[in-house]
Amino acid sequence: MQIFVRVDSSTNIGTGHVMRCLTLAKQLKKMNFDVEFISKKLGGDISQLVKKNGFKVHHLDKKLTISKSSIKDAEQTIKIINKNSKILPYLIIDHYDLDIKWEKRLREFVNKIIVIDDLADRKHDCDLLIDQNFYNNLKNRYNKLLSKRTVKLLGPKYAMLRDEFFEFRKKVKPRKKFRKLLISFGGTDSTNETRKVLKSIKFLRNEKLERVYVIFGGANKNEIKKLCQPIPNVKLHSNVKNIAKFMYNSDFAIGAGGSTIWERFCLGLPTYVSVVALHQKETTDALAKKECLINMGMANIITVKRYAKILDNIDKKKLYRISKNSLKIVDGKGTTRVANHIKKLN
Repeated sequence: MQIFVRVDSSTNIGTGHVMRCLTLAKQLKKMNFDVEFISKKLGGDISQLVKKNGFKVHHLDKKLTISKSSIKDAEQTIKIINKNSKILPYLIIDHYDLDIKWEKRLREFVNKIIVIDDLADRKHDCDLLIDQNFYNNLKNRYNKLLSKRTVKLLGPKYAMLRDEFFEFRKKVKPRKKFRKLLISFGGTDSTNETRKVLKSIKFLRNEKLERVYVIFGGANKNEIKKLCQPIPNVKLHSNVKNIAKFMYNSDFAIGAGGSTIWERFCLGLPTYVSVVALHQKETTDALAKKECLINMGMANIITVKRYAKILDNIDKKKLYRISKNSLKIVDGKGTTRVANHIKKLN
């Protein structure tokens, strides 16, 4: 079987969509699927990473504005599929700007359509829909947005994580000591939260933290490096290939919402979450109510002093409860579950 994946990454979009599609692509490849990516070449995209992992990437016209020209995007996608496939392939779509209009245009050129979504804010024409997030109204969330024939895979049970998380999961235990901090705000950190947290650490007594791991992949690397240098026990890491190892070796974390939440949950890493994008708010709120994380609110209003206050007043009993609760939400087998459902579509 052949599968094309329509997904983008950039400084503005972030890297999460491509990373979860890449994780799924690797699992599908093990099951003898031929997977190729279709993406726009944008500033800050990670197409090279996809290629390094052995997958072909076809590029759309970078001048194309999807929100205003989705039909043109569809036409270019059709041309790529027709040129590079000998059979009717499957199509995976992970993109907030593409909806039922785009999907219907592709329908006659593909066998099955699989959509990965988090927002539930638009209709889809698809055979399978995956939403790995947690919501209070999860079962009814897509009732008016999908056909009755669409198979729905909903909830963190289907969180698509890399193999390394499942391997570390086998030996992880709920955290009890909180001396090692992980700071990680994803591939771009567009709101400069890493800088704010590092500045807040300067206000702490040195004995507060035994070790601070800073995972950073944003544009201001030199500035972050300078902030790390004078602080004892702080170590900066970039281009990290196995973040699961750092999560396993940490006691608690400060980071963004979004798909990284499920990585932390799989390893029982209790986290103070800064909501860096509005679409992360509903899931973060719901998980905070279940004591699976600590919600600090919208990142743009969190100050350096607020981060310092959090680190000065760590509630160890609450973080232990969060570690135990989060382990129950994600087991690391979601990618395999999703891939098996895709295989059954045939």
